Amino acid sequence: MFASPFVAHLQPNHSDASRDFTVSDNHTNLHPYYRAACASFVEQHNMESVAASIGMSSHVLRNKFNQAQKHKLSGDDLVALYHATHDETLLDGLLFECGLTAIAIPCTERAPSLPHQAIGLNAAVATIGQRALELTERGRITRTERNSLVSVATAAMGSLAILIHDVEQRFQAVSPLAALAM
Repeated sequence: MFASPFVAHLQPNHSDASRDFTVSDNHTNLHPYYRAACASFVEQHNMESVAASIGMSSHVLRNKFNQAQKHKLSGDDLVALYHATHDETLLDGLLFECGLTAIAIPCTERAPSLPHQAIGLNAAVATIGQRALELTERGRITRTERNSLVSVATAAMGSLAILIHDVEQRFQAVSPLAALAM
């Protein structure tokens, strides 16, 4: 997912040939979750290859991630970056700024029945709860542990979305037939 909300903006580090980005806190945190998501995204990806895959110059992409520049990532840019990398970090950070979250619907095989789906989901949620309790008792959590826990919880929400969809589909199909019987 994304890093600490302390991040304010990104500056290119021109001392390295690969033009890595470093994090700076010279501006106030207007959108801390989105800024943190941007920092995490830049850390995880090679900006030159990502820029090439979306048909943008690496210089322009760097400028769009640099808060000191006037150019910003557009909605089209965010969609293109997601499709190029399959990394939802930027979208998650943006939505979190609005108090929203997105759920990725997993493309996995479904359990053989609704009760099997519900049992599997309950087991996943119990595991998440147990892990969260362990991390909370410890008092400190690393960014990696936090991101891992959030990823597992997000996957469970996707499984819940599938369960909801399957329940709706299954019982919605019954309603017209039941209405005909009356």
